[in-house]
Amino acid sequence: MSHMLPPGRPLVRVRGDAPELALNDIAVDPYLLIQNHTELQLSRLVEKDAALECLGHRILGKPADLRAHVQRILLLVKDGDGAALYSALLDLMIALGSHGQALKQRMLRLAEPLLAPATQAFFRERIAQGVTPDDPQITRVKGSLLRVSHVAGAPLVKRAAGSSPRPVSVMEQANALLEYGQLEQAVELLENALLQDPDQESEAELLLGLYRTLREEARWHGMCEQLQLNFNRLPASWVNRPEHF
Repeated sequence: MSHMLPPGRPLVRVRGDAPELALNDIAVDPYLLIQNHTELQLSRLVEKDAALECLGHRILGKPADLRAHVQRILLLVKDGDGAALYSALLDLMIALGSHGQALKQRMLRLAEPLLAPATQAFFRERIAQGVTPDDPQITRVKGSLLRVSHVAGAPLVKRAAGSSPRPVSVMEQANALLEYGQLEQAVELLENALLQDPDQESEAELLLGLYRTLREEARWHGMCEQLQLNFNRLPASWVNRPEHF
């Protein structure tokens, strides 16, 4: 009987069946997409409010999740939401503390067109030291996830002893810069780290890989000379000259 049916037609169609949805009409659940999303700019298929909620949960669960911070900021920049952007920048400043100056400066430059002059000045003054979660100037910023809230002088949220956020490592900062395409800033960050301690093998290997990618053999030689001068030794992975650049 199959030859009697019109090709491509369903056997049974219930009245009121929903029409097929075009791809542009389907909103992707951000909880499914963001987890393994490789790009910092979220897909246009992600519904903004749901994505911000998802990113907020990730930041609350792991304040040092720099990918989530940057995705949140870029989403708000694209949406033009200056008020929420102020809160997102505050949370990045709190999470990074005195670290990650290059990343903080990059995010602030992207956000500046949506920020008031006084707000821009506030952030510029705190690029170096970051923002503390109990800074009196941010206690009324409702959109910040990492600030300490106060009502009548009593904290609504108080960190338990020993539960302060884990400092963001050099490798986490470098990887965040690389994800955003800031290779030169990542190189400078890793160089500064090795000039303080040449025995950081993970940082040394990543820096060596960046030198090769950028074909910076002369810069590698210069760094070797500086480390020999300062410490009279090189990272173990640098002892043998790289095969190629």
